[in-house]
Amino acid sequence: MRTRSTAAVALACALLIAGCGGGDKFAGSTSISACMDPAEARSPDIRRSLPALRGAPVCYRRQQVREGGFHWTFHILEHTRDPDGPFWVLPHDNENAAFDAAVHALLTYGGGLLAVDAGGNRTYRGQDPNRNFSATRGESRLCSGQRRPAPRYTRAILEHYRGRRGPILALHNNGDGHAGNGGYGSISMHRTGPMLSHWPGAAGMGSRALRDEDNLIFVAGRRSAYADTGMRRRIASLNAAGLNVIHKQVTSRTFDCSLSDYVALHGLGEYFNLEAEHGARTTQVEMVDRLMAVLGIRPLDSRSRGNPFLN
Repeated sequence: MRTRSTAAVALACALLIAGCGGGDKFAGSTSISACMDPAEARSPDIRRSLPALRGAPVCYRRQQVREGGFHWTFHILEHTRDPDGPFWVLPHDNENAAFDAAVHALLTYGGGLLAVDAGGNRTYRGQDPNRNFSATRGESRLCSGQRRPAPRYTRAILEHYRGRRGPILALHNNGDGHAGNGGYGSISMHRTGPMLSHWPGAAGMGSRALRDEDNLIFVAGRRSAYADTGMRRRIASLNAAGLNVIHKQVTSRTFDCSLSDYVALHGLGEYFNLEAEHGARTTQVEMVDRLMAVLGIRPLDSRSRGNPFLN
């Protein structure tokens, strides 16, 4: 008899907190369409990707979430032959390289992706989609960037991970540098902050682009990375693959209603956010492949031949 993993149990509990059990305190509705041809999607990102998707075993679903005065639309692509592969969340609708990397991941490793529709913008009606994860009013009050509690939104996204064995995955793009060193991005290997620790990738293990301050993997946990042996091992494996890593220790004081913080605060399992500079499609695709290799996830067309990153 198959037993559920600790992460799966934690996810189920978090979904209950977010409104699965009993009456939902926050009025709204959630719906999801049947499988359609990706050509039917009203998404500029998907339409831009149609040449790559043509002939692939991929279906499209449109999910609608109404909650707290917001009407959210999620565009979902699923690999129909290997639907249980890695699943990627793309909260920001102005990050084209991230979307292109997600399509590469979908076609190469199976699984799926969910992209939040914000009309091509980073925010939707003044709300950052990646600062919209909370289960209760009390939790939402911890976050200056969230306008209203969003248990239904949170649940709708996390439901796509129910029963999956892999980690929770996200893709983002970021500006060049950060305000502290003359740049305009918000995250960088050179940017310090409360509860952040920085772990540079091993020199000589990747391209020059991988060593850029803006190209990194963001992880989070309740404990300091220095005190978490399992996290330290994971970071070391990512560094050995040439990947920069930033770790955030999440507490009630540092919680910001982001997906990474929500996953860490509720103990939902491993989380990886692949950050790359805007336009750095090739680098972000390389980061996807290197992360998959570290996690032992092989490309669909080479599973019988082994993975060159792992050999």
